[in-house]
Amino acid sequence: MHPEINPDYCKGCHLCIHVCPRKVYSKSEKISKRGAVLPNVEHPDKCVNAKKKKGEELSCELCVLSCPDQAIKFLED
Repeated sequence: MHPEINPDYCKGCHLCIHVCPRKVYSKSEKISKRGAVLPNVEHPDKCVNAKKKKGEELSCELCVLSCPDQAIKFLED
């Protein structure tokens, strides 16, 4: 599984960057249609949820829980 940001919902608050303990997200120069500076999913392989596929029992959804716009979802690889 890897995180994906919906540019139609994200307002560019970058809380996901600040709460992620594994530095999966970074700032980018991408601008949404709403004018928001979107975060970038720079290191999806570092995400704890990405390792769930490998059979580990870890789970982290701090980015999803902290996103006020519900712009982050996890997609199957």
